[in-house]
Amino acid sequence: MASSLSKGSLFSPVRSQNPIYQLYSCQCRLFSHSSQRNALRGAPENIAVKQPPQPSMKTRGKTMSRHDLPQDLGVLPGTFIKPRWRELPSIFQFPRERLQFEWLWIKTGFMNFASLVAYSKWLHKLPLRLKERRQVARELHQHMYSAFAKGDVGTLRKICCTGLANNLKYRIESRPKDEKVTWSLDKYNRGLSTLLTGVRVVSDRATQIPDLADSGIRQVVVRITSKQSTGKFKVDKSGAPVEESTPTKQQDCTEYIVIQKLRWLGEEGEWRLWGHTTFTSMDDLSSPAFAPGLTLNERMEGMKDEMMGKK
Repeated sequence: MASSLSKGSLFSPVRSQNPIYQLYSCQCRLFSHSSQRNALRGAPENIAVKQPPQPSMKTRGKTMSRHDLPQDLGVLPGTFIKPRWRELPSIFQFPRERLQFEWLWIKTGFMNFASLVAYSKWLHKLPLRLKERRQVARELHQHMYSAFAKGDVGTLRKICCTGLANNLKYRIESRPKDEKVTWSLDKYNRGLSTLLTGVRVVSDRATQIPDLADSGIRQVVVRITSKQSTGKFKVDKSGAPVEESTPTKQQDCTEYIVIQKLRWLGEEGEWRLWGHTTFTSMDDLSSPAFAPGLTLNERMEGMKDEMMGKK
């Protein structure tokens, strides 16, 4: 699902490709098609030189340093994010789609929790960390925006995944030298969509990383509704403000924040902020992850083709 910051966030959407699939990109072509055609015509057959065996993903993972390991794995395929009540399809105009939304919410909630328990308790002997999810998301969200406003690239690299950190760094460097940005979170909008807290977990998933022993990813999507203020002002050479180029603007924001925790070869990483995503829409219901009437094998193959960019 695409990233979206249309509700007044400070930076534009970020789309991260899935680098983990680059680790699978091993192909070995023994014979070319042209050599086979020449052989059929009676011409001497040119046999292509056999490519040396490529290291497996497991071998590559072991030889990579912790710093070089990929972080931007993208939003996990099949992640269901239920919209707010006002954004759900009408039960009178779209009864089938509305019932499908409600069923997917119940089904994915049960499956996600079951897989989370298996991943944490059975496979890796880890705590569930249910209580810390909202607090971690709230802190990372505030630290990210504060660091972006201050131009603190070091903090962004520490708390954000590589793609998001690079995007924010580029935007910071693109600012005029005499311009400063301000940001503040004035309050959380504690509505029913966040259970009166302003921060609500809408998806929590965990899965193993294929072919890498004792490795996996925990990914949490949190809906944050808040009132934020942003502004810009000019400064002189000493850094003192001289004029307000953009008046401070306060607006209500609804954001879907994605945080994740990676585990590589038995080593648990810290929570990091991947970026923003959007809720599941009616158009998404036709994707292989959610479309009804598919077998498990058909669903998995369709999701794999989607991730690899196939139609």
